[in-house]
Amino acid sequence: MGKGARTLILNDEAHHLYSSNGDMRRWAEFVGANDIGFRYVVGVSGTCYVDDAYFPDVVFRYSLREAIDAGVVKTIDYVAEDSTGARDEKFQKVYDNHQSNQQFYRKVKPLTLLVTRDIAAAKRLASDLVSFLASIEELPQDQAAAKVLTVTSDPDHKRNVVQLASVDQADSAVEWIVSVSMLTEGWDVKNVFQVVPHEERAFSSKLLIAQVLGRGLRVPDSYRGERPVLTVFNHDAWSSRIRHLVDEVLEIENRLVSQVSDKEVDYNFEIENIDYSKSQESEEHNAPEEYDFSKGYVSLASQVSQLERETTYSRVVTGSQREKRTLIRYKMFSVDEVAEHIHSKFRAIDLEESTDYASKYSVVWLRELIRESLKRVGETDDLVSEDNRQRLQAAFGVVHRKSSHTVRYVSKPNELVKLSTAQRHRDSISVSGLRRGDATVFADEDSASLSDEETRRVLNDVLEDDSLPRSAVEEVSNKFHFKTPLNIAIANHRPERVFVKDLIKPENAAVTSGWIKSTDQDFYSIEFGWRKGEHFRRGHFNPDFFIATKGRILVVEIKGDDEIDEPSDENRAKFVAATAHFAVLNAMLGTEKYAFHFLTPRDYDAFFQFLREGRTGFASTLDAALASS
Repeated sequence: MGKGARTLILNDEAHHLYSSNGDMRRWAEFVGANDIGFRYVVGVSGTCYVDDAYFPDVVFRYSLREAIDAGVVKTIDYVAEDSTGARDEKFQKVYDNHQSNQQFYRKVKPLTLLVTRDIAAAKRLASDLVSFLASIEELPQDQAAAKVLTVTSDPDHKRNVVQLASVDQADSAVEWIVSVSMLTEGWDVKNVFQVVPHEERAFSSKLLIAQVLGRGLRVPDSYRGERPVLTVFNHDAWSSRIRHLVDEVLEIENRLVSQVSDKEVDYNFEIENIDYSKSQESEEHNAPEEYDFSKGYVSLASQVSQLERETTYSRVVTGSQREKRTLIRYKMFSVDEVAEHIHSKFRAIDLEESTDYASKYSVVWLRELIRESLKRVGETDDLVSEDNRQRLQAAFGVVHRKSSHTVRYVSKPNELVKLSTAQRHRDSISVSGLRRGDATVFADEDSASLSDEETRRVLNDVLEDDSLPRSAVEEVSNKFHFKTPLNIAIANHRPERVFVKDLIKPENAAVTSGWIKSTDQDFYSIEFGWRKGEHFRRGHFNPDFFIATKGRILVVEIKGDDEIDEPSDENRAKFVAATAHFAVLNAMLGTEKYAFHFLTPRDYDAFFQFLREGRTGFASTLDAALASS
């Protein structure tokens, strides 16, 4: 006892002290015990995160950006735009990258790491990958399987964990590693040149990104002094979210945070929402009693046996982009194969249900129908693509079903839920987003002092940066016209920018007691459903603005004028759901407190005139278009 003052403790992988229980927690308690009195405790970690929260007590940070700039680790390319469709196309692009890495980095054996969200997904992906490799490389299944190593905590993969340490050796057959979220800490293999987050959830937090990138950023000794590249083949739909998280992990982005602040005048106000309960209702649909092929063909899509697909990659730090084209080959089936397959299903149905489809729709008849269907989309070869094969099978896959059921979800209002605008979460915008002209920040003379230290620094830099577009920042000359509880307001596109500029005009500010720009999620959510193609989708949206005026709340969703002429099905569904929601809310309150509008710049002047005059019954041009469709 009492010797702690002369003892230095170094904790490696110190993030476990924050996120683990059991032995790690007991170790942290031991180190912090007063009776021992350790004075010098240093924690070291490459992933100082709990999910997206960075550790509060970091005394020195060597960021990944510094490491990339210094050439200590690989730089990173990730997918910015991609036209990949089916899973097989993605495999072909990932395989093309893998082959390119083999050609470019010949001094080592490049590896590709595929990351899934859980063990079940890892097993499915590994199985699909083995089948793909066996097909494209014309290998026996066992030889293809030897190239894929699945590493999870599942007992089936216990032996694979041992193999991890030697996968970079020349005598190892392994080229592909499938894992869950992260690999064993201390894994020092440096040959990973491609990382594929198979689902967004496998790459959805700063902790996961830091861990996964950490497995791929090490530079092989034979490439020291060069600038090797780690390719992250993410889905392009995630690119903005991944870019935001990756940039923060790399300490690249300067961001301005918009949050509720302690202003001289309290502009917060109360809003009501509804707690809904959901129930399921089932509807039965009888199947047709007979096929109808009176037109003599099935509607197919034009097809190709191979096609060049382009992927755009963006380089972190510099933001430079490169395009890569991959020749995608599509699996084709002969007309005979497709006809025989459909006919075999008829024979199975006939045996089971005592029908006579096989004799009524013979193989000869099916061949002619398929050829006529192909002819109508300009196909003269007796070959059918995978997509068209599925369309043909679907055309014959309805009659023998007795009936089908559709499940419909019905929402019923339970009770009112009160919330304050003070509960609105933080959101942010990057300086690069302002530079691209994507958004505008509104700030008054108190915005800097009401912001956190980082936002204060970035805001001051932005206000002095003459290279930014003129639309990047709007300085509000009179803070008493900026009647929002937020330190700064972020308008995400031009229609929002024009709307906020109207909100802070003296004549309009005079008739409002407060307003708030909502976040995209988690503040005031309204559920809606719409049909996209053949599928019914459900989603949630948060209206853009809430404006308090003379005892009423105006709720506004901002769109561009182009939406008036061709409203989307999604916006129609949002309008129906929101209109119904606020009608129910007003009925529960016993007063017409809430009014909801879809609004475009064309009607801003009329909207604010109604606002100033205190008139009700306003309907925008887009409201009318959505209501009539």
